[in-house]
Amino acid sequence: MSKIAIISDSASAIPAAIRNRYHIFQVNDPIIFGDEVYKESVDIHDLGELVKMMKDKKMVASTSQPAPGDWEEILNVAKLSGYDQALIVPISSGLSGAYQTACLVAESCQDLSDVRVWDSKFAVMGSGMQAVMAAFMAEKGHTLDDIMAALHTLQQTFDVRFVVNDISHLQRTGRLSRGAALVGGLLNIKPILSMDIQNEGKIGAVGKARKMSGALKEIKTALNQYLTQVDFPVRAIVVDGNDPKLGDKWLKDLQHDYPTVKFECGVIGAYIGVHTGDGAMGVLWARDWETLV
Repeated sequence: MSKIAIISDSASAIPAAIRNRYHIFQVNDPIIFGDEVYKESVDIHDLGELVKMMKDKKMVASTSQPAPGDWEEILNVAKLSGYDQALIVPISSGLSGAYQTACLVAESCQDLSDVRVWDSKFAVMGSGMQAVMAAFMAEKGHTLDDIMAALHTLQQTFDVRFVVNDISHLQRTGRLSRGAALVGGLLNIKPILSMDIQNEGKIGAVGKARKMSGALKEIKTALNQYLTQVDFPVRAIVVDGNDPKLGDKWLKDLQHDYPTVKFECGVIGAYIGVHTGDGAMGVLWARDWETLV
């Protein structure tokens, strides 16, 4: 039986304990200050650390995708660890060139019998959840075909809403693909954003609120609509961008209002935080992946 390695990138923000539990390999994404390149999870561990660095350096950071050699190196580590196949699950091709680069590396890899790449169409624990499900299935002896089919089914059920304090970061980094007119040029507005997960995996504005409390109300409206349209168990993840107290408050609020939904918490890491800015909040939801395996 083939042994399948699951590989993610650090922008998926899978907690180390979960990565270790499911033996998920990780490529660490580069964060750039001028001529200096830092690796997420190695040199910059969280969004709070990134914010402090930007203040100290009086510079804004930018990002780049992992180099081909980064993917080649982790595939070699997988081989040396006893794996003979691999599935790479990077963040959305609509946000980064990581997917395309990983595809090229996979095509040229001769050390493993089969290397495939799955476009998660998501980031943070949206892509992370897909990698976790893949790793669970691999551990249980499913084939790559089985895993890819399950990922396709899961991905069709995803939705997300998130809110940023300042839209300028997404505009500066070119990650806002649509709806800019909805929020552009307005002061004291919290832009509410989503991702077209079933299409290109890009970010677009879908609404606005005056306060974070209003943003949560809008998120609940979207979640309510979703829940009335599905007939399967739902798992949701609350993610915070350097504001764990607010994240915990949102989590408890949502758990109270939606007792049938399985809630978890996560974070917006430094790499994605370059684009969202400090203090962003979000909720993502999908079919509970455990019902698919």
